[in-house]
Amino acid sequence: MELKSKQRFMEAIGTLNPIEDAVFRKMAESIEFCEEILRVFLQEPKLRVVSNHSQHSVTSIEGRSVILDAYCELEDGRKVNVEVQNANNTDHQRRGRYYSSVLTTSLMKKGDSFDKVPNICIVYVCNFDIFGLNKSLYIIKRIIDKTEVELDNGLQEIYISPVNDGSLIAELMRVFTESDVYNLKFPVTSEMKLRFNRETKGEKMTEALRGVYEALREEVDRESMKEAMREGMEKGMEEGIARGMEEGIARGMEEGIARGMEEGIARGMEEGRAEGRVEGRVEGVLSSLVSLVKDGLISVSEAAKRADMSEEGFKRYLD
Repeated sequence: MELKSKQRFMEAIGTLNPIEDAVFRKMAESIEFCEEILRVFLQEPKLRVVSNHSQHSVTSIEGRSVILDAYCELEDGRKVNVEVQNANNTDHQRRGRYYSSVLTTSLMKKGDSFDKVPNICIVYVCNFDIFGLNKSLYIIKRIIDKTEVELDNGLQEIYISPVNDGSLIAELMRVFTESDVYNLKFPVTSEMKLRFNRETKGEKMTEALRGVYEALREEVDRESMKEAMREGMEKGMEEGIARGMEEGIARGMEEGIARGMEEGIARGMEEGRAEGRVEGRVEGVLSSLVSLVKDGLISVSEAAKRADMSEEGFKRYLD
């Protein structure tokens, strides 16, 4: 791994906070963990999770697969996708829309009527204030313009930010993002985080924790590969453009010279033929006039006049 990747890896394994993708995915294998955090994020203390899947793969109708950090089915039938985000470097709203669409189509069966479209909830847990409004909880609603009428199409969008506004969500986000913060209000999350960190510091790496390390390493390697590919593409594009311009100029000059020569030759031949035709006609007229003078049919002055010449000039053709 490169230096940046190593630093990123060491920072991640040094804290093992739930906000880290690999750590969250490992913790999301626990149904108790999923239930605990969703009760807080959705503000539903009695919420029940009946099934959960970490790194859940779903496929769009075009065949493109996406990996959901955590997918949960609730007792009331709702399907919940939880995503953790550390970097604010993409259009998260459109990404959430795409994930919800793919998840919806993956749950529908051929021939299902629209009343079978499932209720979907997308929960984005961010390590930054995604909308910059200094709130720990953003609930997206669909409201008819200039009214208070709220529409429900079965999609819930919730964004969580690490803003310390004194709420229960803010307390949980401190456990998610700060290394030495634990809270008895969230016993499952705190215990799992504490256990992971204790096992790491004591160098007693369990199989589960080894999986976290490997996942983190893979994540860092993927980031490095993406960065290298991006730099390679930029360099390749620059070199390709420069080479293309150079070859294009050379080819253009070569084609221009060839075309110019071809057009020049054609024009010269055409002009030569035209000049030859004119000269031929002049010589023919002069020859006829000379014959008429020699035969005594017209005078020298008359012939010179017809040839548009002086008499002295015409007489040279009589010798």
